[in-house]
Order: sequence, then C-alpha cells, then structure tokens
Amino acid sequence: MCEGIAMELQGIDLGDKRLNRRSKRMIEALAANPQASVNSACDGWGDTMAAYRFFDNDNIQPQQILQPHVDATKRRIREQSVVLMIQDTTELNYSSHPPEDAGCLNKEDRFGLYDHTHLAVTPEGLCMGVVGAEEFDRTPESLGKTQQRKKLPIEQKESFRWLSGYRLACDMQRECPDTQIVSVADREADIYDIFMEVEQQTSPADYIIRAKEDRCTLQRDPDFGPAVYRKVRDEVIASEVRILRTIDLPATPKRKARQAELEIRAIEVVVKPPHARSSLPSVTYNVVLAEEIGGPQDGTDVSWLLITTGAD
Repeated sequence: MCEGIAMELQGIDLGDKRLNRRSKRMIEALAANPQASVNSACDGWGDTMAAYRFFDNDNIQPQQILQPHVDATKRRIREQSVVLMIQDTTELNYSSHPPEDAGCLNKEDRFGLYDHTHLAVTPEGLCMGVVGAEEFDRTPESLGKTQQRKKLPIEQKESFRWLSGYRLACDMQRECPDTQIVSVADREADIYDIFMEVEQQTSPADYIIRAKEDRCTLQRDPDFGPAVYRKVRDEVIASEVRILRTIDLPATPKRKARQAELEIRAIEVVVKPPHARSSLPSVTYNVVLAEEIGGPQDGTDVSWLLITTGAD
C-alpha cells in the first residue's frame, strides 16, 4: 500500500461506498508503480476489470477523485507564509494508440489532450500538492483559426484557462488569508483580462507572469509622431539598475550550464488596453527586467521581462 496516497484519499466521496473503496485500492496500486500498465499494477484479472469499469463510469468526475487531495493541499498551504500557485499546460500525446473518441492536438493527425494543472509549491521548491486541473482538446475544424478566435469573448477562448487559474489563486487567497498566494505563469498568461481581474477581486492574489506583449504606456513618444506611445520595455530599460545578482543556469539542450550575472531593473507602469479593445480601462502593474551582462551572445542570454503585483 502507498501510505501517502492512502492518507490523501481520506474523505473521498463518489456517492457510493463501493466506489470509494475501489478508488482507494486502484489509486494506491497505480501510485506504488506509476510506470506500470493498469494490468501490471492491479492484483489479478478481477482487479484489472474493476479498474477498467471504474474508468468507464460516466458518473465519476475527475474533480471528485482530486477533491480530497485538494483539501489536504489546502491544509498544508495554511501552514506556510508564502505559496506559489504555478499553472502550466502539458501535452499528452496518444497518437500512436489513440482511443476512439480522441481529440486533436495541434495537428489533425496528432491525437491526445492538454492537461492544465495548478501546482502549489513553496518558494524553496517544496511541493504542497495540486489545487486544480482541467483538460481540453481540439477538433480538426478549430485548427488554424487563431485570428477568428481573437474576436470571441475570453470565456470562449482556450486562453480563458489562464484567467481561471488566476481566479483559482484568488479563491485560495480567501480560504488561506494568512498565507501570501502568488500565481505564477509563463508567456501565454500575459493577457489583459488578468490585470483587470485584480481590480475586481475582493481578495486578489499576487501574480508573476513572464511578459509576452510589449504594451504601450500612457506617455506619448514625440520622436515617432503624435499618435505613438512609449513602450513598457523602453521605460524599464531607461530606469536605474536596482540590484546585481549572479545565478546558476542549468544545462539545457540549447545551452551549457553557466553562471550569469544579471542587472535587475523594476518600475511601476500604467499601460493602455489593446488597440482592438480600446474601450477598456488602463491598468497599473510592476515590471521587472532581468538582463544578463557579458553573456555568450549565442541566443541564450538571459532577458526576462516579468509582470507582477509585488511591491518594488
């Protein structure tokens, strides 16, 4: 038995005591040997068939299985002063053996689904657990229609998952008021709706988002004409260096491991809404620019522009 998983599953409620027992037995078996197939992990053919019936039961929803773990994660979060809620998307590719109802990934002949997970960790890297997850796929008809989707409300776009993730962090902030919750996400989460959401939340979580867009400030740039506004990156580059820091960069397929010396700048900016949504209000946030000094100039030099609610 996998004791850690057994403790996490206390309180699972699938609406049937037999299903509750079956779920615990099956999940403990899979957790004890995560790389094994269902057949190998289960104890005999009877358990294997019961597991497949469990997976095929339309009355069982993923959130019901995850909920006791989420509850346990919240208890651990409340014991911490700061917790990062990291959200990201993982591609699960089943193209070699797709099930009958498999959706598409980014191409018609690639089958599987995307898993968007919200993981709670401490700043030191200690994992608290998963606080949410959602899955989605695509249809062949929806591929290659990015421009058409831009006109849709955010609730009808795939990017809505990032806004949902920030709202989940705000929910966690309300439930764990003595813990500072920080939502962390990469470039896909750089969407204007998240920055407006902060103003609408009664208990807003902090956030750190790697910038994708170089937005316009409210200051005009007379050097380029009366209708041109200065960019956020230009503003932060022109600011003073706040601190120098040396970090260790691990090896990746694109670079060797090395130490990097960074210049770090930070300012508060007020930015204009996207041109196509000019009726929206401006928003205020902090930007942090970390740039490598004396890097190898081979395309791997550090240049991170981060958007955050954090104080400078």
